[in-house]
Amino acid sequence: MHALPCLLGSPRSTARASNNDTQHVTNAIIHTHPIYTYILSLHCNPCLSLTVAYCSAMENPGSFGAGCRLLLALLVIAFARPCHSSLYHLPPPVMIYHAGAVLDGAVPVSVLYYGAFSPHQKAIVADFLLSLSPRGRQPQHHGFGAPGPAPAPSVARWWETVDRYVRKADRDPPRVLLASQVHDEACSLGKTLSRLQVERLAVRLGVAPGGVAVVLTAADVAVEGQCSSACGAHGASAPGGAAHVWVGNAAVQCPGRCAWPFHPAEGAAYGARHAPGRRGRGGETLRAPNGDVGVDGMLVNLAAMLAGAVTNPYGHGFFQGDPGAPVEVAAACPGVYGRGAYPGYPGAVRLDTVTGAGYNVVGRNGRKYLVPALVDPDNYSCIIMS
Repeated sequence: MHALPCLLGSPRSTARASNNDTQHVTNAIIHTHPIYTYILSLHCNPCLSLTVAYCSAMENPGSFGAGCRLLLALLVIAFARPCHSSLYHLPPPVMIYHAGAVLDGAVPVSVLYYGAFSPHQKAIVADFLLSLSPRGRQPQHHGFGAPGPAPAPSVARWWETVDRYVRKADRDPPRVLLASQVHDEACSLGKTLSRLQVERLAVRLGVAPGGVAVVLTAADVAVEGQCSSACGAHGASAPGGAAHVWVGNAAVQCPGRCAWPFHPAEGAAYGARHAPGRRGRGGETLRAPNGDVGVDGMLVNLAAMLAGAVTNPYGHGFFQGDPGAPVEVAAACPGVYGRGAYPGYPGAVRLDTVTGAGYNVVGRNGRKYLVPALVDPDNYSCIIMS
């Protein structure tokens, strides 16, 4: 089972993704000449970077060092331009196809709500799933309110990147169909679950091969590894069978780990609480677009897990790195939700004019969501919904 690490998209996880060797060089420059930190932070010009590195490397600058500083000042005036991203830009995350199966064509998705979920929370999830592949279909009734007008296409546009990956494997693009929704409010297996028990719950849904069984656990249900190592996971009981996805509501247990940027990130460096929409030691936070930090956070992770389940259902699809801990299409751009994202800042996203909530896509019934950036299958850049 492939897990979605805790703090995927949070300030700490993004910082850990840095290239160690390059980061060490950058740190050395900053520690040697702190005044150059300002120049490095505000200006993204290769000439400047090289000049700073050269001047900073000098052990005894002397008069020649003064010349370097003068040259830097001239370069700042002549070539400086604002830098709206991080100090160090990661190389493009290359997604390799390992010649295995992907999910294609009709992909039926069944959802099990394990524990207490309100009708509003279920509607948030259902509207998202119904928004992924709406083309050529009429709005569908799903039991949580009447369907609205034809949805804006932005959720489907986000999913089109997943379509492109499946096409690269010479398969038909996936069409997500919400097949069924099942409720287990009594928590038939208890409120502390192992990963094996989560798989057993997924099997109960009876999803056909090529489909996805989604198990969503409520805020008071603890799952093995939740918070300590994962916010969600996907896998398959057997190659060629149905894939399964698990995501937990982290509103009570670890919102700072699995619901950022709707809650300040946890950790010594980002521990302070502050009002949504403001910067602080927990990084910049956003108001949840559907007014529910736990479920809106679940949707971020559910979106990432579904993208991974379709493009790498059995462990031999699209990913980079070790097959035992693959970095998949939605995990290679951690913490990126809008332009200019950097550790602790999710990027410039849209803000609801009434609530001030942050979002980057719109789905069925006009519902707003925040979804992670996916890696472009052609040039490996992070595709940001804007």
